[in-house]
Amino acid sequence: MENVKQDKQISNSYLAANLRFLRKRKKLSQEELAVEVGLNRGNIASYENGSAEPKISNLLRIAEFFGISLIDLAQRDLTEQDTLNSLTRIHGLCPQERAKLEGLFQGALDFDQFLKGIYTCYTYKSKDMEKNNQDLPQVAKFLRSHFEQLHAAALKLSEQHLQLLRMCHTKEEKKDA
Repeated sequence: MENVKQDKQISNSYLAANLRFLRKRKKLSQEELAVEVGLNRGNIASYENGSAEPKISNLLRIAEFFGISLIDLAQRDLTEQDTLNSLTRIHGLCPQERAKLEGLFQGALDFDQFLKGIYTCYTYKSKDMEKNNQDLPQVAKFLRSHFEQLHAAALKLSEQHLQLLRMCHTKEEKKDA
């Protein structure tokens, strides 16, 4: 029980210190930050001094405003230069890295379309065989089953890959705006 309480205190102290640090780093007053994230100055002040904990919706808005994750905001000491440098590196891509990100994003979209095309072809052929009452050999049934499993896994992996690339893509667009 004491460890949970101690972990919560550590998290709260990081949150309060991180919020104050990030706000000052952007040279914003508590009032200005509050306006940016849709809160009032009193909310920001109470979060910074640790007397109140923000609701998750407020945490999300604050983290998004600063371009960092909730984990970074609440559980990492962002006042340490090494930690801050690692965050800046993630969110600040050079032109070559941006071009690579764009290439990866387009490649992921193309791969997703490729998977859909293969599955459409497979579905068409499967229905055609069933329609013509063609009895499939055991090996074909085995391959069919494994193809469906492989396709489902590839779709899931492709979607996760696209989600990751979209997050990076979106963060870079927001940063440039």
